[in-house]
Amino acid sequence: MHSSEYRNPAHLPDGHVLVVGAANSGAQIALDLARSRGVTLAGRAVGSMPRRLLGHDVFDWLQYTLLRPGADSITGRRMRAHILGGTDALIGLSERVLRVPGLRRVGRITEVKHGAPFVGAEQIRDVSCIICCTGYRPDYCWINLPVVDDRGHPRHERGVTRVPGLYFLGLRFQHRLNSSLLGGVGEDARFIADAVAARYGHTRYKTALNLRT
Repeated sequence: MHSSEYRNPAHLPDGHVLVVGAANSGAQIALDLARSRGVTLAGRAVGSMPRRLLGHDVFDWLQYTLLRPGADSITGRRMRAHILGGTDALIGLSERVLRVPGLRRVGRITEVKHGAPFVGAEQIRDVSCIICCTGYRPDYCWINLPVVDDRGHPRHERGVTRVPGLYFLGLRFQHRLNSSLLGGVGEDARFIADAVAARYGHTRYKTALNLRT
């Protein structure tokens, strides 16, 4: 199953579980499972950062520093290439925290032979369930309009598309590196709201807001 389907250990068949992918979802699910059964966590170490730093959430610092540059600035392009080229670091966890009874840590799954997963030459045996914590990809196939490029990403300028009345919000790197995070989406939301107001007229926009509230 994919990690999006995971609820708790009771919903899985009895026996050893293999968790594929050792970033945040994989590490958290593996720790949850290790309380009641044997679990193997497969994947490379992705690094870690603390949840809190000097009394504040780590993202309180990041959103005004490393994640603040515009996505198309020189710094932003470099940071974006670095982020896209890797996997998100563990937040509030570390490899040391994963050293608990019942949890076995191995490297990346390198191949599958006859339905059996291998890490190098070692076969992972006696697994009753595999949970794939392999991330997500956006899917806009339900939008039947010419707004998606060959890679499946929306064509837009700060969330504004060439299709009249169609806007996007919360996209990764929409305008800044933190556009898809709670700390950064507000700035994009204000920009989109202003674009909507300019298109439909300020009075009509205020009326629509009042109707919604």
